[in-house]
Amino acid sequence: MKRAFLFCLLFPALLFQQCNFAPANQVHFDADFESGSLGQVKRIGAKRVRVAPGEKVPHLSYLISGKFDPENPIDTALSPSANWYCFRMTGVKGKQIYLTTPDNGVARTSYSYDGVRWDHLPLAESPGGFLDKRFDRDTVFVALYAPYTYSYLQKRLKQWTTCPDVTLDTIGFSYEGRPLQLLHITDASVPADRKSRIWIHGRIHPSESPASYLVDGLVDYLSSDTPEGRSLRQQIDAYILPFANPDGVADGLSRSNALGVNQEINFGRSEDSTVVEVRTIKQTLENLTAERPFDIALNSHSQLSESATFWMHRGSSTTPSFFRKLWTFTGLVCSFNPCLRPEDMNFSDMASRYVEGWFWEHFGEQTIALTIETTYNCYSFDREGLWADNDNIRDFGKRTLQAIAEYLGLSLPGRYLIETPDRMEAGWEPLRGDEHSYLGTGAWKATRAGAKVTYSKADLPAGRYHIYRYEPGNCIEPEGQYHLQDTLTGEWLNPGIHGWVYEGSVEQVRNGSFRHTRQADAPGEFADALLLIRCDAADGQPAFR
Repeated sequence: MKRAFLFCLLFPALLFQQCNFAPANQVHFDADFESGSLGQVKRIGAKRVRVAPGEKVPHLSYLISGKFDPENPIDTALSPSANWYCFRMTGVKGKQIYLTTPDNGVARTSYSYDGVRWDHLPLAESPGGFLDKRFDRDTVFVALYAPYTYSYLQKRLKQWTTCPDVTLDTIGFSYEGRPLQLLHITDASVPADRKSRIWIHGRIHPSESPASYLVDGLVDYLSSDTPEGRSLRQQIDAYILPFANPDGVADGLSRSNALGVNQEINFGRSEDSTVVEVRTIKQTLENLTAERPFDIALNSHSQLSESATFWMHRGSSTTPSFFRKLWTFTGLVCSFNPCLRPEDMNFSDMASRYVEGWFWEHFGEQTIALTIETTYNCYSFDREGLWADNDNIRDFGKRTLQAIAEYLGLSLPGRYLIETPDRMEAGWEPLRGDEHSYLGTGAWKATRAGAKVTYSKADLPAGRYHIYRYEPGNCIEPEGQYHLQDTLTGEWLNPGIHGWVYEGSVEQVRNGSFRHTRQADAPGEFADALLLIRCDAADGQPAFR
């Protein structure tokens, strides 16, 4: 049971006399509910303020300290975190509430009047580090971001497992006895050796609730009773662990499990120097990869920075060709996605303490292993643009799965991938080296203007299609920093496109053979795969990057 905080004035007689407040004007703070988290609450001011002619309201100011995780018994040099807050206030109606939250500066704090439907506060009322609001109702929930609780996951698991291609296994139990629940999503009627394999896990850091909405959107799309969902399950063998740290989520912790261990950085440790959750995940990965590795592995997180990102592993700590593959995949996720740009990528060295390091040490370039981070805030550092919410994060998850399919060379109903010919007409040379990204086993570069390439597909269904061509980008990494923006000048390095560019539309009159010819306008242009997306007249304009 979490501690409930009944906020009483430290010196009631003095303060009541100074402020002329009755006890009914006091605000009650508590976090006595699932995923609730609150440290200390200290009132730092109380006065009446004029809000309209002849109308004054109480203005109450509070200092909100985060609840710190337990002391880490394994990585003792790590200071406990207090990144997460989720609490309830009662008695707020008719009062101006001013909260200072120094442990976390996320802008546009989330709030809810019923604990179910959440929204962001306006930026003017929550610009980061404090909240200044007069609420419409007497009880309000405030959180770093809309919670995605253990109970809500159980509800979603019941919904997803109504699909006959979805099974749910318990691979072990947490320190406090909660099940580690693994979804296996695939069409079992298709032989396993004919399918690509993916692994995804989330919420290893329990405070990062947006990460769960991304996984939620991905699972929803993969398990859907739609032509795309059924086709994905026929071509992909997916293992998804929604909560890698269920105790931390249920207990309202920030970055640790119930023992205080940050599981994220324990994958390189021996069995006797880590925790049961990490041991279970590692053993499961070893069992599942005994005969064949995963093609793609994603570690879903959320970051406090005002952008989404992938953490790219520098080529100097892996290989240049692996780094190129990372750029190809992450660039695809950026396509058709308002939540992410190639400029938003972050960079770090591969390290054995992370799960990505575990995959690298076991399988090298065979597994594309990455951390994906959504944000609590706005996207691409643009406070005037799109802000994270549950709907666009779920769409982000859906787009991530589409990008996985494209990277793996898979077509879906209404989304058809066409590779470049193995043999090209005159005027093209193979795109060599690892300076540029490309799809599949290779691409081509024009040696002269006017060089032509003809794409063909034997069995394209009739309909109208938007045509997109894959445009390679520059496989660059910043020197001495973790992002592409120069810390001194503020200028951005240009990684290029690494994704789909709209080329035009075409009408396929009848089912059958499809041919499309394009011509290079100048030497140095690239020829890579095409993506045909079926559209209807009501679809309007094609989607651009």
